[in-house]
Amino acid sequence: MAKIDYDNLTKQIVEYVGGVENIKTITHCVTRLRLYLNDRNKAEDEKIKNLPGVLGVVYGNQQYQIILGEHLFPVFDNLEKNYSVQTEAPINENLDENLVSGNEKKNFKYYFEKAITFMSQSLTPFITVVYGAGMLKVILSLLNYFIPSAASSTAYTMLNFMSSAPFYFMPVLVAYGTSKVLKSNPAFSMAIALTLVYPDFNTIMTAGKATTMFGLPVHLASYGSTLLPGIFTAILCAYLERFFYRVIPGLFRSVFAPLCVFLIGFPIVVLALGPIGNIVGSWIVAGIIWLQAHVGGFAPGIIAAAQPFLVMMGVNMLPVAPMMELFSRTGYDNVFRPGWILHNISECGSCCAVALKTKDKEFRATALSAGIGAMLSGVSEPALYGVNLRLKKPMIGLVAGGIAGGAVAGYMGAKAFAMGYSSILGVVIFEKTMGAILAGVAVSFVVSFLCTYVLYDGRSIK
Repeated sequence: MAKIDYDNLTKQIVEYVGGVENIKTITHCVTRLRLYLNDRNKAEDEKIKNLPGVLGVVYGNQQYQIILGEHLFPVFDNLEKNYSVQTEAPINENLDENLVSGNEKKNFKYYFEKAITFMSQSLTPFITVVYGAGMLKVILSLLNYFIPSAASSTAYTMLNFMSSAPFYFMPVLVAYGTSKVLKSNPAFSMAIALTLVYPDFNTIMTAGKATTMFGLPVHLASYGSTLLPGIFTAILCAYLERFFYRVIPGLFRSVFAPLCVFLIGFPIVVLALGPIGNIVGSWIVAGIIWLQAHVGGFAPGIIAAAQPFLVMMGVNMLPVAPMMELFSRTGYDNVFRPGWILHNISECGSCCAVALKTKDKEFRATALSAGIGAMLSGVSEPALYGVNLRLKKPMIGLVAGGIAGGAVAGYMGAKAFAMGYSSILGVVIFEKTMGAILAGVAVSFVVSFLCTYVLYDGRSIK
């Protein structure tokens, strides 16, 4: 594989996106350089796509995303060290204009992408934590299965507390992440969210006896393991904090501004936002259950088939919120996590077929590396952009493998009982239904491999 000159690649990227002066902020994920640009129209897509090491370009969630795969971190480090760019989200006091250019049209697409960006950024800290807690719960479950006596030890009990706490205190962790995105003090929203899971408050909520606050009826609901109440609480607190810190004179601000946030914010949360969040969450889960009732086991297959297109549109975080609602209310996920894993397996199957059929040794190595990476790490962009999308016909095998494997896993009852990564290593989170997901894995790989092998003519793309 040709050696990449990262200094030159970085220089050309900066030039083709309109120069340093057109870059608001820069961040990244595992494979993508994500830029917030002052004027998206200044970016020269075709020139960037043709740069060595660039796998593709996507514009979504108000981000100009350059897919770099393994070349991401050298380029990002180069930008951080050698260019005057802001690599953290800017502090912007205007919630309504955060991270968007002033000349961008305020149409449905704009607001949709803004909502997806906001949700994905708000949930990122929480998801990282529950991945760890979920895998810890899996280890404890396996330990209990193979060594039943271990469950009676105090160490097992203590670790079980650790694995369960992030899920129970979900509204608190989500409130923290949302507040950080809104550039507000997370302590306000966390304090109110903590009250929603406070033992005595929870006792009143679950007692079944009608309760009022200021003469108004309180919707009785348990807020442990809920998602939307934490998000709504953080949004409210951000606005209240900025309002009261602005209107209260400096001499009284430090005492009365926090008092007003709690005095106004908590009743609104208890009487309106908390119940609305709980009810909307129930509707989301009801919608997922309705989908399953009408498509049966095909639901994971639909997710697996749609995932590459969500990735291409830059909205692959869209299903995270409904996935969290489904998991927190049912204790398992039998739609999204199976679909995501099987999508990555299908990416691997298509790439392996390309590697076997191509006569180009360098391209063979690229395809194998990308396919194995998708299967083991759950990162699909190098396989999608570097191989399957570039060759086009393997996309048919990719979609077919996702549908077939997802249907097999769905009809066999595959359920993820914990959070985990969307790779072959994540099959352990399916516990007693591991056989179902492994059957789906086998079908996804075989179908995507065979379809791609038949359709692909062996040509490589330089």
